Amino acid sequence: MTLGVTRWDGHGCPVYNRCFSCTFCTTDFTHLPELRQLRAGKAEQLAALESAYGGVLTAGPLSAANLELLRREIQQIDELVGKCEADVDSLTREGRATVESWLHTRDPFLTVVPVAAVPAGRQRLDQPTVDPIVTEGTTG
Repeated sequence: MTLGVTRWDGHGCPVYNRCFSCTFCTTDFTHLPELRQLRAGKAEQLAALESAYGGVLTAGPLSAANLELLRREIQQIDELVGKCEADVDSLTREGRATVESWLHTRDPFLTVVPVAAVPAGRQRLDQPTVDPIVTEGTTG
């Protein structure tokens, strides 16, 4: 998954695309469809795991950590979506309509994204995800 994450010297991500734990993770309104799709996928994954633990899968510390990580990632996707939607909402009515049209068609040759949308810039998480396995047992 790449949400505008900086590549390292032309190579792939050195931490296996754990974007929501990464301080380099940024995105903008052009990724709204992907963010919404990612959120839906993570919500489905969370629901499936919640119903499986204690049944098909054995519940334990690792399963609890997996569930907590998914919950936090969903919250952070919601945060990013909210910030990107606020950027779109800050545009003029015409600009918003143009951006919404572009987001639905995703055809850069048919729709020009308004220049006013460019300063909206990149959005980042206020607090990247922390691995719950590492933080649960540590003392400050």
